Amino acid sequence: MSTSNRYLDRLVSNLQQDGTAVFCRMVGSAGVEEITWGDFRQDCCRFRDAYAGAGMQSGHLVLIFLRHVRELYGAFFGAQIGGFVPSFMPCASPRQDPKIYWSSHNELMQRIKPAAVVASRETFKEMVEAGLVLGSARKIVLEDVRNNDVARPEIDCGHSGEDAIGLLQHSSGTTGLKKGVALSFGAIANQIDSYGRSLKLDGDDVIVSWLPLYHDMGLIACCVLPAYFNIPIVHIDAFYWIGRPAVLFERIQRDKGTLSWMPNFAYEHMASLLGRRASSYDLSTVRAIINCSEPCKASTFDKFADSFAAAGLAKERLQCCYAMAESVFAATQTEIGQLPHRVRVSPENLGRGQELSVLAEGGVELIACGKPIAGINIEVVDESRRPLPPSTVGELALSGTFLFSGYNKEPEKTAQQLHDGVYYTRDLGFIHDGHVFVLGRLDDMIIVNGRNIYAHEVESVVSGVEGAKSGRTLAAPLFDERVGSNTLLIIAEKEPDLAIDEDAIRRDIMEGIHSTFNVTPHKIRLVDAGWLIKTTSGKISRKANIQKYLEEAAGE
Repeated sequence: MSTSNRYLDRLVSNLQQDGTAVFCRMVGSAGVEEITWGDFRQDCCRFRDAYAGAGMQSGHLVLIFLRHVRELYGAFFGAQIGGFVPSFMPCASPRQDPKIYWSSHNELMQRIKPAAVVASRETFKEMVEAGLVLGSARKIVLEDVRNNDVARPEIDCGHSGEDAIGLLQHSSGTTGLKKGVALSFGAIANQIDSYGRSLKLDGDDVIVSWLPLYHDMGLIACCVLPAYFNIPIVHIDAFYWIGRPAVLFERIQRDKGTLSWMPNFAYEHMASLLGRRASSYDLSTVRAIINCSEPCKASTFDKFADSFAAAGLAKERLQCCYAMAESVFAATQTEIGQLPHRVRVSPENLGRGQELSVLAEGGVELIACGKPIAGINIEVVDESRRPLPPSTVGELALSGTFLFSGYNKEPEKTAQQLHDGVYYTRDLGFIHDGHVFVLGRLDDMIIVNGRNIYAHEVESVVSGVEGAKSGRTLAAPLFDERVGSNTLLIIAEKEPDLAIDEDAIRRDIMEGIHSTFNVTPHKIRLVDAGWLIKTTSGKISRKANIQKYLEEAAGE
């Protein structure tokens, strides 16, 4: 095993710099708290000493259950410089029942057996009351660490080589958490170095983000990357942003923000809520707002660009990337400063194995996620994992220098998707003129009347119907025993505080879907705002919502 470690060398060098420079501004409902590099270094030392004092050994796993507090960064990077493996985990949201949420983690705890758990005293109390069994895991209480003196103020790299696991990124679910993506220090350094070049990072960059750090987009783009490249970060509490989305633009204006990442639903959310006030914001310092985590929608880009042109946001500053925890983060990136590539294709021509015909007009307009960044190779493969020619729809398969090492303590899941150095993503897409287009998850394809349609494409049409709440829709297959095949179910939240005609909404949804996909929904259910269940990363959970629909339908 190699004993060199570029990632830790870079981190330690940054931690030893001038302690008065600002590393992060933490923004929440209580105000703004500045974290200097000196504060950051002290927090790292406090947690490193706390882990060692609890008897943790090199390579041991620590789960970090912290809300939006300044010690988020110290708990994470303190583990890395101490030779331990950190993993951020979400706490129960305000809308979740803490007892149900925490008790659902028992299976996870039994499987991965963390050496330590970091949480506030209040969160530990919630865990105990919910019956969460921590087993032999040491309890690292935030308030105790916060008040500790630093026993050893100097920072060193420990003894972790580049082959050692640097972090675990857990996938998110509506309740319990699932597979842990194991990433080596070497993979992390390779990805961040390559992605930094794609982003054309420089000393004037400032990252502004509301993304939670337990999600790979927030963790890498808005935590690890700024610490590695010494770029200031403005970190907004996600729950504060949800209640007051304008805070993102206010902080970009105040702190001269240049980079931000958001999933597609957030683009829609902000355009709908803030577009009319666009001229009150100054977004002229922005180099890129990058659409990530969900399939990027051309219509969403146009809506966002039109909404905020008055704020000084040029259309070419809206960018895309294709990213996942299994490749550390971004595998592709559109060219910074250039308009992303687009094509128009027939929706009937997007099935697996089909070769696309590009249309001059009509059809569905798709926006590319860019070209693969240096160090990664992307192929499109068929069901037998054989390469397909360009412009043919298939599963996207990744290989390169920054893939994950496997799923933590889950060899069977690892073998299913990581084989001979190739990660089979279960994402469908195609490559056209070198640009990668992502269509959606294999699991999100709906086959109705022999037609292949993508759930998120249907949901985009429904979101555009007046009276349906944008971004709060669900399209899913529903098996009908009478016909022996799947039918199309639509669930849409209604816009609150509007006098609406539900029959008109259903009619418009029906007509929109039929005219676009030549498919007629079997069931359209309109529900009140807040009905749909989201995952901890903010996505609509198909599985949980279908189950909720079936349970309610059975009781009717």
